[in-house]
Amino acid sequence: MKVLWFSASCGYVPPSQLVSATTRGGYNGGGWMPSLLNEVKKRAEIELGVCFAMDGQPFKSVQNGVSYYPFPNHTKCYKDKILDLFKYRDVKRDELVWQHYKDCFKKVVEDFKPDVIHLFGSELYLGLVTFVAPCPVVVHIQGLLSLYIYIWFPSGVSKTSYLFQDWNLKRIYDRFQLYVYWRRSCYREQQVLKQTKHVIGRTDWDYSATKIMNPDRVYHYGSEILRPEFYMDSQRHIPDKLTIVTTSSNPMYKGFDYVLDIADILKNKMDIDFEWLVYGNVNPAFFEKKTGVNHHDVNVKLMGVASAATLRDAISNATLYFQPSYIENSPNSVCEAQILGVPVIATNVGGTSSLIEEGKTGFLVPTNDPYTSAFRISQVADDKELNQQVGKRAREIALKRHDRQRIVEELIATYHEVYSDSK
Repeated sequence: MKVLWFSASCGYVPPSQLVSATTRGGYNGGGWMPSLLNEVKKRAEIELGVCFAMDGQPFKSVQNGVSYYPFPNHTKCYKDKILDLFKYRDVKRDELVWQHYKDCFKKVVEDFKPDVIHLFGSELYLGLVTFVAPCPVVVHIQGLLSLYIYIWFPSGVSKTSYLFQDWNLKRIYDRFQLYVYWRRSCYREQQVLKQTKHVIGRTDWDYSATKIMNPDRVYHYGSEILRPEFYMDSQRHIPDKLTIVTTSSNPMYKGFDYVLDIADILKNKMDIDFEWLVYGNVNPAFFEKKTGVNHHDVNVKLMGVASAATLRDAISNATLYFQPSYIENSPNSVCEAQILGVPVIATNVGGTSSLIEEGKTGFLVPTNDPYTSAFRISQVADDKELNQQVGKRAREIALKRHDRQRIVEELIATYHEVYSDSK
């Protein structure tokens, strides 16, 4: 069976860099989609192609048995960019660039001739393949922008405060354009999902949301393969000092402000000695202004972007993992902590409750309730037996949920179901 993925690059390397990449000992990047590709391409009955956005590349490149199709991004002319400023409320305006992507995707499909198209994510321009596909398409739900947009501005954040974080005109313009792009992407996503019969999801949240967005859709369960480093045996060590690990990034819905609020309570109201390690790209200035809390003053350390191995070791040597997001579907960071046997405390949002059974495989806390979160953190830190039991049960469940062989078997079965349904 020929299956064409529309996704991220999944380990593609420009041909000019192949020799140096091979010399470095492999070039498949991190993330769950490359991890899945590595397993699926081992199956002789599946021939894989991958289509993704990357400028300045040849139309097709075959690497390690996988056909890669990089396509160029569309660049708007200055006239359209200026008109965008005046028509920012028009969510349909982005349709003027759709034809570019449809033409690119049609050429790829005609060359590869897939039996099934597997679309990863409903929110990007990749979804436009559903309008030109001559074969069945299954959409693998990641997040859902149409729902995320409701929490674009968390509690205490207005559109004005978001746009005018500083008085740099370029950054103000970029933030404005990003917000407009999201709103238009929500419209595009909804059109894609209306067009798609088959979806793959993994939480009660994406099950119910896709059912509302397309009552006729067929839902298939599909878990995700984690990064290989997290399947390696890792000896867990509970430190004497309370150590919390979080991975985050710049979007406001990732909840770095919530981290600051909780840390302030832990230090200044509960007098707890701790350190909170935050990994990822985080620009703290806006969140510190919002909360009035400086991360340096409340034992929060910004660790930057880390390799999977570094992050694995940090979580393995932490007291607990904390997930502060205001919206998520099924955060892999939670799953990675669970498979390491580390207890997770997470905000009860989106599909997170499908990953955590309260009090047994982790703990769910409300958003915007830092007192409850601080209390739960202290409880998990003080009760070593509870800490170990919850971590152990979480690991047992996570090992089953993220079993690589089972996930691949279920995915291939889904491909056959989708293909058969089109006949």
